[in-house]
Amino acid sequence: MTVRKPLSLTLIAFAIAAPGLASASSLYHPADGEVGMTTHPDHMQSTMSRGDVLQAVEVARKDGTLAILSRGGALPVKATGVTKTREQVQQEFLNMSAAEKKALLDMNGGAR
Repeated sequence: MTVRKPLSLTLIAFAIAAPGLASASSLYHPADGEVGMTTHPDHMQSTMSRGDVLQAVEVARKDGTLAILSRGGALPVKATGVTKTREQVQQEFLNMSAAEKKALLDMNGGAR
């Protein structure tokens, strides 16, 4: 009984401290106050070499994404699949059963 109590207290203390130890290598650390965190860029370890970064910047400059990002814009999403025409979508909706239409309308906010 005398050994169990200190051991359990040690395990509880370790469980409480473990998340703090794990965040030591992260960019952000929790802090008191209104902000709630501090930034430590020197704690991050990069896996890219300087040459890789320069090459990525050059690619972004050539395809125009660097200009968009430098002005705070969002990158356009590239289409990943085959697109449908407006008529195809409308015809698909008209061919749905009543239950499928109701489920679709409920999923999209119930607009009627």
